[in-house]
Amino acid sequence: MPVQRSPFDLVILDCDGVLVDSEVISCRTLVDILSPLDPGYDLQTVMRRYLGRPSSVVVEDYERMTGRPASGDFTEGWRARLFAAFARELQPVEGVRGAVEAFASDYCVASSSDEERIEICLRKVGLWDLFEGRIFSTTRVPRGKPAPDLFLLAARERGVAPERCLVIEDSVSGVMAAKAAGMTAYGLAAGSHFAVLDQRQALLDAGADKVLESWRELAPMPATG
Repeated sequence: MPVQRSPFDLVILDCDGVLVDSEVISCRTLVDILSPLDPGYDLQTVMRRYLGRPSSVVVEDYERMTGRPASGDFTEGWRARLFAAFARELQPVEGVRGAVEAFASDYCVASSSDEERIEICLRKVGLWDLFEGRIFSTTRVPRGKPAPDLFLLAARERGVAPERCLVIEDSVSGVMAAKAAGMTAYGLAAGSHFAVLDQRQALLDAGADKVLESWRELAPMPATG
């Protein structure tokens, strides 16, 4: 019997909310920082605005709220508070290691976070060994998600056509970026932030081809070739 060929040669994974259960932690940190400037910035509001978006969006909002440029003290203080919370609380998304180890195709990370944050998160939860040398950060492209630039960069550098790529994302902006890149997109609702803001339908409305409730629902893909 001939071996079934996988429809995907590359699986592109978001980091926050897909590999590491970081979204509630990071958004709670932003509530602490931004709600004194605007009381309307509660946890759900912050999630709706920032999930899957680059940190530059936060900086732009801070500057709009305060009417002045964000200083180095602001960004350094924000990162210090965030990384301290990660050190105390961060966990992997349940089932992620087994799922990634079962991939028969190539895979990589394409994240709106910067390289330092990605590495800190993956080392903290014990996943760095799976992803070292396979990381693409939004700092390498002119436009972050929901633009397709980051996913197209990852596909190009891994040598795979966009239509042969599967993207796994937890955010609307990430799904929009994947579809704009001409890729298949699966939403993943396994992160704890879905208990705060249920975006399952929003992921489908953004173009997700399906929504997975857990990593266990990602059936092992046959080998390519």
